[in-house]
Amino acid sequence: MKIFLQMMLLLSLLSFSSCKDWLDLQPEGQATSDDLFATGDGYRSVLAGIYQAMASKNLYGVELQFGLVDCISRQYTWSWKYNIGGESDNVYKIAREYNYYHTDVRSMIDAIWKDGFNVVANANNLILNLENVSSDLFAGGEPERKMILGEAYACRALMHFDLLRLFAPAPIHDEGEQRVPYVEDYPNIQPNGIGVKPFLEKVIRDLKTARELTMEFDTTALGMSMSASGKSRFYGELEYGMEGYQKEATVDGFYQGRGYRLSYYAITALLARVYQYADMQEDAFRMAKEVLEFKATGPGGSSYDMFSRDDFNGIRRSNYEEKNDLKNVSGLIFAIYNEEAYNDYGLSSFFRKKADGNNQGNWLMLDLDNQNIFQRPDGTMDEANVDIRSSYLLYKPDDRNIWGNYKISAKWYCSEDASIRRANVQILPVIRATEMRYIMAEYYAKKQQFGEAYDILNNIRRDRSDWAEVQGPDGGYPDWVTMEDLPVASDYATFQRDLIRDAQREWISEGQLFYLYKRLGAKISLKPDEVRELNKSEYMLPVPDNQNM
Repeated sequence: MKIFLQMMLLLSLLSFSSCKDWLDLQPEGQATSDDLFATGDGYRSVLAGIYQAMASKNLYGVELQFGLVDCISRQYTWSWKYNIGGESDNVYKIAREYNYYHTDVRSMIDAIWKDGFNVVANANNLILNLENVSSDLFAGGEPERKMILGEAYACRALMHFDLLRLFAPAPIHDEGEQRVPYVEDYPNIQPNGIGVKPFLEKVIRDLKTARELTMEFDTTALGMSMSASGKSRFYGELEYGMEGYQKEATVDGFYQGRGYRLSYYAITALLARVYQYADMQEDAFRMAKEVLEFKATGPGGSSYDMFSRDDFNGIRRSNYEEKNDLKNVSGLIFAIYNEEAYNDYGLSSFFRKKADGNNQGNWLMLDLDNQNIFQRPDGTMDEANVDIRSSYLLYKPDDRNIWGNYKISAKWYCSEDASIRRANVQILPVIRATEMRYIMAEYYAKKQQFGEAYDILNNIRRDRSDWAEVQGPDGGYPDWVTMEDLPVASDYATFQRDLIRDAQREWISEGQLFYLYKRLGAKISLKPDEVRELNKSEYMLPVPDNQNM
């Protein structure tokens, strides 16, 4: 597969504000592979190029984020739209109906495959060159070489895993199909597909290798400082008492922005995700529990819970223009970065705030009524006003022609203030700490320990609960209400219903809900009178006819 060396050279790339001095590169097009692998900075740039490739529109920039994957989870509806000229109007509307062989949809699917395996090829080339290179080449010596190698293995594993989740059957329906290859050599032009079980074994092997390699730096005082909190991971604002506090300018930018990189902590979380998908529940539980128990300790005795607390203060403002933490970085473990996301992905069209005459753009309007995601799972109450994921993270666009319960995810709200907008939309979430809680709760429920399972689920709900004023009975004085705890179920089916309902709220426009439905074989609402499990032709994207790489 062709490696995109020129693309990698656009590498002010991980110019996360705190990492803008990552390296000093040659001009675009003037470096060869030999040039890049002749210096430690060259290895850094190749790694950065891999992350940049993962931010492409066809991958975590749009299609594996709020785009195609969320369309086929039926999060969006086009029933609000006027002036529809036919099926060719919107490729997402067509994809929502699982018409994968429509020309435009098929092109999109083929591009996901192609870009995904480009990431794999670049990671393989980096691994090949790192295995035997001298650590003297790197400013950080052997720990830096190990870090880059570990992240390359992790990028390879993550990209393969998501291609498997899209193009192969779910493990619960696996009949031994060999659809997706696991590419470990560079170059490999025509790899053969393998079965789901051996594929997952390779993903797990790579992540375990990556975890061991990245541990050396990430568990040092400086490594823990870089990951101690959401502010540390994503904004380079180190916590009091931690290594480098108030000396951020002296820290090599390569070691900052660990939330945008597959650190030891992110790899542990990804292992939990993969173990669960492979139905290795004990291992998934162990990894998830480890993530939630991670603590960063500083040389002065300071200690910070890295991933076990959510801070929603950045969204608790009535004015959406001022909300400065729409991605809730306190609970975010790993995200892809793109400083130019607003322009590169045309976010103002998908998430515009107001119609321009008859032009509504390509609004991704949530199908709230048909999916009923803010109905209490037992159907007894509408919790939209008392769940902050609705009251603070959804907005209704300004269009006098739209009537009804139509709203858009505010996670991608494009503030008029460029600095606030950039801070919000440049973060492309891949894995959250909430998922670790879901994994633990599901494990307990499968063990018939429903009390422990609902302790976790109800704690998530309490953290996201808000007070709202509602009309009292018989028109009397208003009552103040909030989300009440869910009753502890005594059967797994009810628990799964309650888990899915919370995930439907947590993962709005983040590209994870489809995989949950697929893994569990969950029934979803396709129409008001049609609730069923997706079949293979619906949940499995077609492999491209031309698989040459």
